[in-house]
Amino acid sequence: FSFGWVAYSFSAILSATGSRRLLPDPYYDCTLVNAKSGHQRPVKSLPLARLFRDHQPLNEESRGLAVSFFETDPSRVTGYSDIDWVYLLSIVIIIVQLVLSVIPIITHRHYMVFILTLGGTVLALLTSALPQWREEKWAARTTLSKAHNVMCITGGNGSGAVMVIIQRGIGLNLEDLAAGRDRPSVLTSTATIVLAILWIMHLVTMQGLTMDSWFSLSIGALGMIQNAVAAGAKRSPGALGFHIKSIGKTIHKNKVFEALQEAEKTESYVGLSLLPIFFPGKLRPEEIAWRDERMACLEKSSKVPDASISNEMQAQEKMSSASG
Repeated sequence: FSFGWVAYSFSAILSATGSRRLLPDPYYDCTLVNAKSGHQRPVKSLPLARLFRDHQPLNEESRGLAVSFFETDPSRVTGYSDIDWVYLLSIVIIIVQLVLSVIPIITHRHYMVFILTLGGTVLALLTSALPQWREEKWAARTTLSKAHNVMCITGGNGSGAVMVIIQRGIGLNLEDLAAGRDRPSVLTSTATIVLAILWIMHLVTMQGLTMDSWFSLSIGALGMIQNAVAAGAKRSPGALGFHIKSIGKTIHKNKVFEALQEAEKTESYVGLSLLPIFFPGKLRPEEIAWRDERMACLEKSSKVPDASISNEMQAQEKMSSASG
């Protein structure tokens, strides 16, 4: 519980009745690139943008480009977060807030601070428990069981870091996830309006509190500090819902083109797909020669897709056509 929830309830009404979205736009700009197709799209997914924001492979004084390689864990389901210190801190703060609100009861039997704190905590938990939160955060199709997708996330030209995520097996399609698809719900719109009314009633009641108001002020301020820490803290991919592990390969070169060349040696199409982002203008003759030679080599070594993958794609197409 914090004072910021009351202000949020008003903006939530506008979102629920207007754009009908709960999640805000990402506050960190980055781009997702499909290494095989070279398709680029801006990341509109808040969890995916937070994943890249919290990725810091090198210190701030490093120059050039650092390309880090990760692979997904097929045994873990994307979207289910691990418990970390930020999660545990929220539980501790809730307990501390309730303990502080009990002090007026012990000293002179004043129950209003406890009632307001308990009511604000319940409203905060109910607001964050709306099903649309999860549906919007993880709105994406699942990949094939034997698929091999390579996705790159970067801040764009001038950025010093690239995350290369190798997807093997069933998982969420990161391209779908990056699109930030809407999941509007009539239930969410109705619940948001009801919760906003309850928050307003809670605010009016708190403003009328004259006795032990310092306890209420301290409790709300403590909640605001926790919210700020949770929003700004660096969290692990697992705590964000992405179960990926480093393959122990981070390429760092002071020259960006050299870093892309080394990345291409580690995973095909990675360096080529990132060239238009980091070198949107004309390339030097030797760079053009390397690009053309690499593309020709990949075209020669390209093979027909695995039969099992093709059969699975056909099966999924039949299922989708039958359900349609």
